[in-house]
Amino acid sequence: MTLCKTVETLSMEAPLIETPTTKTPVIQLKGTNFGIRVVFPKDLSDDLLLDNFEAIPEETYALPMGTGVVLDFQSRSCSEQLIGAILSRVVWPRKLNVLAWLTWDKVSLARLACAGFTTKEPAGEHVSGALILDHSLRSGQHEDYDGDVVLVGHLNNGAEIFAGGSVSVLGKLKGLVHAGRNGAEGIYIVAGSFESQQLRIGDKLCDQFGEDMKWWKKPVIITLEDDGLLFRDWKLEAETETA
Repeated sequence: MTLCKTVETLSMEAPLIETPTTKTPVIQLKGTNFGIRVVFPKDLSDDLLLDNFEAIPEETYALPMGTGVVLDFQSRSCSEQLIGAILSRVVWPRKLNVLAWLTWDKVSLARLACAGFTTKEPAGEHVSGALILDHSLRSGQHEDYDGDVVLVGHLNNGAEIFAGGSVSVLGKLKGLVHAGRNGAEGIYIVAGSFESQQLRIGDKLCDQFGEDMKWWKKPVIITLEDDGLLFRDWKLEAETETA
């Protein structure tokens, strides 16, 4: 994925597991220069933290949007039980590439290091952050970002995404996408279901799409080749293991 050099902090928050005393989301996802930083709060029970971590859509981690994931516990204490539960309930089932386990708590830091986990910030000079949107965009809404954009939802009619990099819409792409507006190379558009009548990559605009086209309402990846837009099947295949 072609990424910009500017690192942006995102406002995406994990889906909330509702409880009578919980009023706000508790886990934050932030785009970084190495992929995604998952930030855990301090004042939260282990059970609720794990429930909310599991509730983050699996597609968020399946995109080519960086080199991996950093788990940032801030000042939170990390027991052996919590570490084991995170591995067994989220990291291993989703095959996450965890670059580092970060914490300010000295006891937890020693515990993680003793277990062989990387506990230092990744350098990540060659990658910068993508903008992750965890909600659908309605008519009249507009997102403008210099790097890559990942929409975990639908881009409805009348909504727009303008990006200097590539754009991935995991749901229905009905609105307008302009990817590669800064002239970057290697740009693409991904759609979980392509239903847009026009889109643009770089300075190439196409506005003759309709229900009679082969790729209508299908998952596609679109690239610019030989001054034209090339459509291909987009398949996200999970790895399988044999006993």
